[in-house]
Amino acid sequence: MSPAPYRVVWKRSAIEVKLADILLRVDERGESVEPVWQAMDLLERALVIDPNNVGESRPDFERIATEGPLTIQFAVHDDERLVYVLGVTYLLPRSQRG
Repeated sequence: MSPAPYRVVWKRSAIEVKLADILLRVDERGESVEPVWQAMDLLERALVIDPNNVGESRPDFERIATEGPLTIQFAVHDDERLVYVLGVTYLLPRSQRG
């Protein structure tokens, strides 16, 4: 029997402020927001299953992971089977960097 999945919780400022800003900037440039949603979905699905093997470890028990244009910072709380997403950043594709 496999262990119960982890619950993924996004810090309010990460989802309401930062991610909203990312989506708005992408849309304003006339680009599709679909890669952002796809990256978010892939990251969240991986975190639900095995967050301790997603991305790389960082100091203070935090981890960082990148999928497509998104990078997230998160903390894993094994005792509560909880992943807390602390922040999210967006990186322009190389072809659009100036």
